[in-house]
Amino acid sequence: MYGLCCPLEQNGKGLFLSPTDYRNNYFISNNIERILEFYEGFGNREELIEWMRERPKGLPYVYEEEGDREIIAVIPTADFNGKLALTCREEVFKGVHIIFVESGVGNNYFNYAHNCNVGIMKTIEYNPKWVVVSNDDMVKKEEISVLREALRSIDPSKVGIVYFYPNTDYHSKEISVSTVRKIRSAVNPLLPYSRRKAFNILKKFKVKFFLSGDSFKDFIFFIRKFKFKNTISIKVYSAEMIKKFISRLGYFYDEMYVNCGEEGDLALRIQRSGWGGEVANFKIWPLIGSSFGNSDSRYLRDQVGNIYFSKKLEDEGYALQVLVTP
Repeated sequence: MYGLCCPLEQNGKGLFLSPTDYRNNYFISNNIERILEFYEGFGNREELIEWMRERPKGLPYVYEEEGDREIIAVIPTADFNGKLALTCREEVFKGVHIIFVESGVGNNYFNYAHNCNVGIMKTIEYNPKWVVVSNDDMVKKEEISVLREALRSIDPSKVGIVYFYPNTDYHSKEISVSTVRKIRSAVNPLLPYSRRKAFNILKKFKVKFFLSGDSFKDFIFFIRKFKFKNTISIKVYSAEMIKKFISRLGYFYDEMYVNCGEEGDLALRIQRSGWGGEVANFKIWPLIGSSFGNSDSRYLRDQVGNIYFSKKLEDEGYALQVLVTP
């Protein structure tokens, strides 16, 4: 059964906190002031990251749509019987095997990375060549057979990730690991309220590195350290690479992230591990923001991802941890 309260899960320390966890209620609020109170409730970065570690991940339900298993699609969705999931199986991904991971409508503890990992672990049982991980809010532009043919010319033992062309702002997009320019203090009063507060959050939790885009606004406030290609709404991974990551690390997506930052983290780990990337000429379009929205409240929630991402990059052992070579 699913609904507003998720069943408790267990971890190595016993039961997670109750679904009535007041911190999570503040975190998922659409009220900006309550989200700011959430951040104010932590004394330092270590306390916040510990909350991320102990936060429940909900209880996903797996549904499968039979199809060709050379490519298997993993699709996290709030509602398997909803319009978006129905469009995926009847139009966008029709013909390939699909694993839907349903979180349930109103899931207070939804964790995107966790649900992706649940679906990915299921795909490994079928031994596919490629695994597509996609949001459920995709718009069909071409038949999935176009992608199938493109992938048959790519070696999954050498290429770990496949990007799509044409690029969009929400898949196959170049992003940067950046630091904050000092000029931000002078410009801060000109920024929208939520952006000013976000900078204050980054400062409080001593965030040194984070992911930024390549817009003029980003150039003003951030100093780019290095670029890499990221995928967000839809991506294709080599199943062979997935198996090696899981064998080496015990996971594919890092479940510490709370619905922001996990994609960039993974794309960076893949690049650093030496797995190649290729481009497939396959057209597909996302309905940007239809799941989480693009509100100021979401922007502020996203800062937990920046805080954790920075901690990982600052960790001396991170460079060694991510190396999972072909």
